[in-house]
Amino acid sequence: MNTATEIIENIFEEKPLDLYDYILRGPLCDIYTEFKKRHKDECQNYSSLLIDKFAIHSASFFHLSSGIIEHRKSGEQLKMSGYDIFTVNAIFRTIMETYATFHNIFVEPSNIEEKKFRFLLWKIDGLTEKSRFKIDENDFSTAKDILENDKVVLNNTIAEFESCVFFRLLPKGQINKIYNPANKKYCWRFIYSGEEIQPLNITKLIAHVFKTRAFINTYRYTSIHTHSNYYAIEEFSKIRGKLLSNEYTDPLTRLAIITTAMLIDDICLIDNNEKQIILPIPVIRFIKGISQSVKKLNL
Repeated sequence: MNTATEIIENIFEEKPLDLYDYILRGPLCDIYTEFKKRHKDECQNYSSLLIDKFAIHSASFFHLSSGIIEHRKSGEQLKMSGYDIFTVNAIFRTIMETYATFHNIFVEPSNIEEKKFRFLLWKIDGLTEKSRFKIDENDFSTAKDILENDKVVLNNTIAEFESCVFFRLLPKGQINKIYNPANKKYCWRFIYSGEEIQPLNITKLIAHVFKTRAFINTYRYTSIHTHSNYYAIEEFSKIRGKLLSNEYTDPLTRLAIITTAMLIDDICLIDNNEKQIILPIPVIRFIKGISQSVKKLNL
């Protein structure tokens, strides 16, 4: 007789979309509901907002993967729905980036001071990007107030960042790799070994967080579709109007399940694993098993 864990693994292989539906509306929802009950400061609040963003994208990915518009020739014997290859890939790319951001800022730091440092640098980078919008204070009635307030928030955040413990402990040579106010260069994506900082672009961050070739290649593949690369249009020309098999669509759904499991595992980790007891043991084993299979690789 198959164990409950084996049954879950079989569903993962044979009906991944069904398992994805369950993981999103079951374990992720249950763990996150418990996680949100904790009191949170600004930094912790934004960790929750990133989880919200992940969940919203995941729900969209699920519904798009189920098929968007039923074909006029669809019937009881053969259900035919449209598959939006471009949006599915664009959303999955965003799912990967959202998880990588959450993990790099809120999970990877070894202590609360490093976490605060990463969060504030992320905030500075975001506010700086916003300041580059081409908006004049006369464009609309509240434009002047918004622009002035943004400057105040940015300056206050910079002051808080430069006074935080982790900033003061790092050698200037290491700080300069990721923080250069004179050039408005801020890189919140980085690896810290305990002695040295290594800045990362988004592609290298994805490779650092996900590690496996399946994820790394999928990120490149989904980026091609997001940016309407020649190869994306060529592939579209080959599948347009054709019935797509599960072998074509299921692999991306399995990667979405693994990514969701990694997020659930992270939430449990930063919550000291207190809340995972609300999940059935076979589900915990499955989630931790596939999550750790990615996280423990050293490539």
